[in-house]
Amino acid sequence: MEVPSFSLRSNLKDIEEQVRHMLDQVRRGDAMAFARWYSVDPEARTRQPRKADIQYVIAREHGFKSWQSLKGSLRENAATQSHSLRQRLETGSGVREPN
Repeated sequence: MEVPSFSLRSNLKDIEEQVRHMLDQVRRGDAMAFARWYSVDPEARTRQPRKADIQYVIAREHGFKSWQSLKGSLRENAATQSHSLRQRLETGSGVREPN
């Protein structure tokens, strides 16, 4: 079973796209998507899929205990990267002059 990768370069938009894609797969009856969902939430068999269910699956697959934890980590990474870029621009480090 292929699980989407998560890296520091991932952003919330990318992860939300993974959620939409998996939710579509589950709604179409894709067996692999159901297996992913059921492996994280065995009681899922008793209800219709909701976006929150799939958000939870994606978060757990990426090692987070909840969707909120995953979102918080992505936002923190984005803020850190933004701050780092701002510092490099202000100091001129890592900025090349045009040829």
